[in-house]
Order: sequence, then structure tokens, then C-alpha cells
Amino acid sequence: MNKWVSKTAAMLLLASVAAGCSSGGSTNGDAKESGASGTKPKETLTFWMKKQLFDDQNKLIQERAKQFGTENNVNVNIELIAYEDFYPKWSAAIESSTTPDVSFFGYQEVGQFYAKNVLEDVSDLVKTVEGGNSEIQESMKKAITFQGKQYAVPFWTETQVLYYRKDMLQKAGFDHPPKTWDEFRTMAKALTDASKGIYGAGLGYGKGNSDAEFLTRGIIWSYGGSLDTKDGKTVIANSPETVEATKFIRDLFLTDKSTPPSSVGWDDSGNNKSYLSGQSAMIFNVGSLLGTIKNDNPELYANTGIAPYPAGPKGTFIPGISNNLGIFKDSKNKELAKKFVAYMLATDWYKTWIEKGAPLTGPVYSKLMSEPVWQDEKNKAFVESVKGFYFLGYPGEYNPKAGEVFNLRLVNDAFQKLLLESGYTPEAAVKDLQAKIEETYNKK
Repeated sequence: MNKWVSKTAAMLLLASVAAGCSSGGSTNGDAKESGASGTKPKETLTFWMKKQLFDDQNKLIQERAKQFGTENNVNVNIELIAYEDFYPKWSAAIESSTTPDVSFFGYQEVGQFYAKNVLEDVSDLVKTVEGGNSEIQESMKKAITFQGKQYAVPFWTETQVLYYRKDMLQKAGFDHPPKTWDEFRTMAKALTDASKGIYGAGLGYGKGNSDAEFLTRGIIWSYGGSLDTKDGKTVIANSPETVEATKFIRDLFLTDKSTPPSSVGWDDSGNNKSYLSGQSAMIFNVGSLLGTIKNDNPELYANTGIAPYPAGPKGTFIPGISNNLGIFKDSKNKELAKKFVAYMLATDWYKTWIEKGAPLTGPVYSKLMSEPVWQDEKNKAFVESVKGFYFLGYPGEYNPKAGEVFNLRLVNDAFQKLLLESGYTPEAAVKDLQAKIEETYNKK
């Protein structure tokens, strides 16, 4: 999952010194190139792109950028950057007015940079892209829309789904994955055999665990609770619904003992390792794990089932992951940047790029969901989940403070304490969460 890193002022200062370094590869045009004597040098477009897990996608991006340069007689400088290295580069570039013309953004950064007034309104570009291709899924546009305007163009989506061991479920007498959280709890308990080191629910709560931050929100939302506000100001975390969801999670760990003993300290890789080793029968993760299993463990791949999030009393709520392309206000080539973004989203090329990363990277266009790759039994849930996406800040719209609450891992901290301290009740945990979230929202 994307990891959203809060940076202190000191860290940003250090980062600005090294901001010229990229953790990925680059395809550089010759910015000094000129035609015949006396002609103007070629324009240069700079593009910062998130380095993808699959090398085929990185190569395709570089080739496409180079092709744009050739067709438009411009130099394209593309940097492939690891997600965790982006924030210091963005911060240093904004400070020095040396921003790229086009950049990748998670939706949370779109919100943060919108609040700083450094992003271009690209509502017209979204319409152009849709007009030349097809409709972008509404949930994708919602995440980057503020006061009726879009400040980025959705590029791809990722989805957290339920992974389950079909063989283990069948052996325990279940012929389908859990459709509700109550069913999930029942199955997890039945699948657990601590004497053999097997546990039904591979859920974890380490400090840096973004998987847990997402999953916890999905469960709480499905019970009718929230960890944010309705209006961007008034925190509504301390509710009976949030307490009820918190009790459900506590009971999985402490009453049923359906989770591995070490899971309270897991980082994001913990559930992957637990599933791959056969320790956990059910986990929640994005599509990168399925790609790994398919390549490295055909037997486990055959025994792996994929399903959407289970439903709670209020329905199914899936924490959305939206990846976008945006344009900084300081871009030196805004019109060229818009042309480039539209070029990268042209369906004939885009379809191939998306499928090279399936099921990790999902399409933003509704019509591509019906392509054969997404009708595969194991891939279908990844695209079908998108219509059920909700974003940080729910039930209000995303706002930078909601992103800050996520970055601070306040939820993970509260649930770690709940699961490690016997006298700490769900009511106390939710009350403390309310206070800490309020403190974050009230900071200037």
C-alpha cells in the first residue's frame, strides 16, 4: 500500500539537500539540443513518476514518454521515484520553485497540495481525457475534487481485497469466503489451530502498518462509525458505532485468539509473510501479493481465492487508493503538460500499461473493467471493489487533516495499546482516539 510519510521541518531541510537524487531510472532528453543555427532550443518537459513494482510497466512508461517527445519535438525528462522518496523532493521543489511539469500524486497529496495552493486546476483536462477515451470512474474523481474542481487526473487505482486459502476453508467445512464481518469472525475462529501454528485472521498492528490503518477504517465505516468528521471540523470518532467495531477487532485478537501471536507488532510485510508461509488462512492486501504468488508458488496460487471486503451492519466500505497525475502551478510548460497527461491516458496505450501491472494496477476507465484480464476469477474483485471506494475523511470529503491523522498512525497506536493492555477497554481506546484526532484537527 502507499505509505504516507509525515515529514518534520528538520527532515524536509535535510531532504532539500539531496532532492536532486532519484531512486529510480530516468529517460532524459537533451535539454540543450537545438536545430539549425539560430533556432530556439527544444522545450523540455519534466515528469516525476512513481516507480512501479513491475519492470515492464516502468519500461513502457519510459518508452511512452520518449515517443511523446519525438512526436511533439520536445525533450522529456522522466524520473522514476520510489514513493517514500517523493515527499522530500516535492517539498524541496515547491520551496525553490523548481517543480516538475507533471507529477504522480496519491490522492492524499493532491489534498495537501491543494490546501497549499500549489496545484493547477485541471478540470478542463479531465473533461478532455474523458471526451477522447471514456468516463473515468466517479469514485476516482471524487477523491481529487475540491469545491467542484479537479486538481489531478486519475491515472490508476489499487484495491485491498480478501485473500483466502480455498483448501483450508473447504477442510473447515466452508464453501465460500466470508460475506460479512460476522462470518469472517466465525470462519477465522474455526480455521485457527494454534497447536499447528495456523490462524484464521492474518491481521496486524505495528506502528508503521498502513495496511492496518486502511483495514481498521473499512471495518469501522461498515459499522457506521468514523475516525474523522462530517464537516471537516467536528470530530465524530467517539460514537457507539465506532466502539462496537473496536470490540469486534479486539475479540478477534483476544477472545477468539484467531490472529498470530506476533501480529500486534507486524509491519506491512507481516501479513504477506504469514500468508505465504501458511500461518494465516485469510488476510487483506493489494494485488502485489497475488503477482508474487503467481510467479513463485503455483500451488499456492491455485489454492488462493480472492473476494471483496466483507460487509458490516451498514454495508461494505472499502478504503480507496487513488493514484493520479497533476500539474504544479509553477510548471513552465502547462499546456504541454496537459497534452502529455492526455497522451499518457490514451486508451490504446493505457490499456496495455494497466494490464502489465494487473491486478495491482487497476484502470480508471469504467469500460476497461470488462476487458478479459479483469474477468479472470482472481482479478475480478480488484476492479469490482472500486465502486465501493471511500476515502480518508469519510463521511466528509478528504481533507489534509484526515491525511495527517493517517500519517501519525493514531489508529494503530490506539489498537496496539488495546490489544496489549488488558485493562484498556474499547470505550477508553475510542475516547482517547477522539481526543488525539481533535488535537490534530485543531492544530494550526
